[in-house]
Amino acid sequence: MQRACIAIVDAAHARLYSYEPGDNNEPGLREERDLVSPGRQAHGMFSDHPARAPGDNHGTKDDHRGDHLHELDLRFARDVVGEIERLVHERGLAHVIVVATPKMLGELRQVDEPLRKDGIVLDEVQQDLAWLTPPQIHDHLAAMSLLEPRARALPGGRRAP
Repeated sequence: MQRACIAIVDAAHARLYSYEPGDNNEPGLREERDLVSPGRQAHGMFSDHPARAPGDNHGTKDDHRGDHLHELDLRFARDVVGEIERLVHERGLAHVIVVATPKMLGELRQVDEPLRKDGIVLDEVQQDLAWLTPPQIHDHLAAMSLLEPRARALPGGRRAP
C-alpha cells in the first residue's frame, strides 16, 4: 500500500492524517491537522440533521436555517479540501481517503476538483468515523482494504506480521 492522506470529516470537525505503511515500530497514522468549522463551533450547530421550524413536528425544514447551514458546510468543505491539497503537496502523497458523513461528503464533492488531478487516487467512504481513535480508524480502513493492517503485539513483546 502507498502513503496516503486520510481525512475524517463531519459538519463541525475534520481531522487530517498522514499514513505511512512500514516498519511496524511506529503507528501508521499520524495526525497532521485538526480543523473546526468556525460557524458550527460558534453557534453550537454540530448536527448534520435537517433543521425544523419551531413547533413543527412534521419535519418541515426551516429554509433560512437550512440555507445558512448549507453555506457554513460548503465553506468548511472548501477549507478542508484546501488543507488536504496542502498536505498532499507538502508530503508528496498520491492517495487521498476521505471519510465523511453522508451530508458532508456531498458538500466535499462539490469542491473537491483540486483532489481529482492526474496522479492522485481519491477514495471516498460515506460513514461517520469522527468518534473513532486513530488505531480504530486504521483498523476500519484496513478492513476495507484501503490501508495495510496494523501489526499486533504478541505476548512477550513480539509483533505479529
